[in-house]
Amino acid sequence: MTYKSINNDSGISGVIGVILITAIVVAASAVAYTVVGAYDLEQPVIAHIDIESVDLSNYQEVVLVHSGGNSFDVSDISIFISVNGETLDNNLVDLPVVGGTTGFFGALGGVLWGTPTNQNHDNIWDSGDTGDFRIAKSNRELHPGDMLKVTIYHRPSGTMISSPERRV
Repeated sequence: MTYKSINNDSGISGVIGVILITAIVVAASAVAYTVVGAYDLEQPVIAHIDIESVDLSNYQEVVLVHSGGNSFDVSDISIFISVNGETLDNNLVDLPVVGGTTGFFGALGGVLWGTPTNQNHDNIWDSGDTGDFRIAKSNRELHPGDMLKVTIYHRPSGTMISSPERRV
């Protein structure tokens, strides 16, 4: 009896190639999933904040009201104030504030004031809640006819929540 020897390995190399490519794709997918999953993406806050009033006779008091949308933690926001397009040197960056803050007269009020005696001491700005501040004249003196703009920035998501404007 005679045996024929077949030395053709071409059928095996195709199968090994498919297995290796599949393993590489699975490993790369696992690495991509781990990297992307490590970032906790903060959802943007959608809320409508209005300037309820500006009272020049009461130490330039500005009252803000949350008139709808998501509630949010005041400690996550910064408030930037501009008059006639020029941003003030001192703004409300670290909220809530206990006592006075540079560039503002007296204590902040409403949800912007961080003491437990505050009715909203949970520091959550809900719909209907107000927050107020008084701009010190050393920071900027307001005059009738000035355009006041208050930009509320949500630091964790890097988005602007609201930017209402009002003529003084």
